[in-house]
Amino acid sequence: MDGSAADDLSGPTLPHSDTSSDSGDDLHLIYPDPQFAERSAAAGALRRLAHAFVRHRTDPETLAEITAWADATAERLEAASDPVPRPQDYFARRYVDPRPSDGSEVMAFGDRAFSGPANPTAMEVDMRRHGEGVRATVSFGAAFESAPGRVHGGAVCAVVDDVLGYLMVCLGIAAYTARLEIDYRGGVPIDEPVIYDARETRRDGRKSHVELAVRAGNAPPDAPPLIEAAGLFVIVTADQLGS
Repeated sequence: MDGSAADDLSGPTLPHSDTSSDSGDDLHLIYPDPQFAERSAAAGALRRLAHAFVRHRTDPETLAEITAWADATAERLEAASDPVPRPQDYFARRYVDPRPSDGSEVMAFGDRAFSGPANPTAMEVDMRRHGEGVRATVSFGAAFESAPGRVHGGAVCAVVDDVLGYLMVCLGIAAYTARLEIDYRGGVPIDEPVIYDARETRRDGRKSHVELAVRAGNAPPDAPPLIEAAGLFVIVTADQLGS
């Protein structure tokens, strides 16, 4: 899993253009949100609250205030508008949109599960196309702690699947997770950045075989990974989406 991306990935030819370039800090946001900055700031404050709530203790009066505020705010939000559904063309756009440029931050929805900055239940994630793969820098706060100082394995796995999903975006294919195998070789630390690196190793028709490794943020590139994963994604072709 430590080698470079496979040179020869056989499979369906991508029907859209590749706009790969060294674009630095560009954001490839598939579904823009006019309130992206405001919603991300609010979600960030709620994430801070969640981690503080888990890590600290307070008096009953403060807990009652938090309960009343949270319930009232939720009721206000629920009454303000109908729920916003996810767009139905999420997969179809893989075959008409340009691929994210190399080095760009990649994001589907601002409030995407596990990685969206506008989702208060997400982790702190910076997801970028890295050559023909994906590299994500992830920090897990106190709300995801299990064993002392270590991230819960389920939270680690959730981000593994999310990073591999974004690998499909960067490859320009629509695909579902069919199989995911994870080897937990070391504990993932709380409150410290870790690096997720994912790549496609080969393609057999509609089968995309992938690998992923997780290392501490300050570890050298050849350091043994904390987590290794291998998976199989099944591609849904543009023709199948059309039918």
